[in-house]
Amino acid sequence: MNKDVQILNNMQNQIVTDTEAEIERAADFCEKTYTREEVFDILNIDSSKFPQTDIEKQICILKLDSILSQQEADILIFHLTNHAALIREACAHKVNEFMKEESYAAFFQTRTILDSLLKAVNDINPNICRMIIEVLPYINEKEYFLENLYHRIDYVFEELEKLKRSNWYTKKLFNLYWCLEALAVIKAPADARLEKVLEKTSVFRDYTIREKTAMVLSYLSETSPVLERIKENLKNDDNFYVKRYSQQW
Repeated sequence: MNKDVQILNNMQNQIVTDTEAEIERAADFCEKTYTREEVFDILNIDSSKFPQTDIEKQICILKLDSILSQQEADILIFHLTNHAALIREACAHKVNEFMKEESYAAFFQTRTILDSLLKAVNDINPNICRMIIEVLPYINEKEYFLENLYHRIDYVFEELEKLKRSNWYTKKLFNLYWCLEALAVIKAPADARLEKVLEKTSVFRDYTIREKTAMVLSYLSETSPVLERIKENLKNDDNFYVKRYSQQW
């Protein structure tokens, strides 16, 4: 037992030492001045082969103050998915900043980029989900994004049905939560696709999903008999957070 405790203590000490070293490296990178060419040279390094560059990549992303070409936008978006969490979150911050600027937003409209934004909507990190969902109103090709968002929701429904109650179920439930948030922010039209989704989510056992359903309904400027029926049901929901949105209908 004493040997196990000693091993554990050594591991914890190593973690602390490694963390301190990473903080020092990050501080050094923050103080360093990079040319634009140097920033993109670092971002073009393959993280899977050189993971030690992750901290410097994060700092370089945060140092970006503009996007001057489609190629630069593509390189930035490439780091929004399939990278370490600290890189993805830094990237989400900058995408959120740039897409809100008219002079840069045009670089973030390709379908490849829209596909990456959709993937980021279901990131495991809620900060990333939130920052990306914020910029969905700045998408030009909203119908393309919506169509793929509905496909994503259908997939999540299927996965939830298979998983029932488990840790993976909870993860997929959060995926659905953020998909509903995306529908609200992008102001999805009141069509058959939306009705189909909200009919299912309005009766979910988890109140957070019913709450998001009510939030989507509160954003709608149009309605239908199906949506009105869903509203009536949610007005009588047992949960306060669900019912509060009925004041906006």
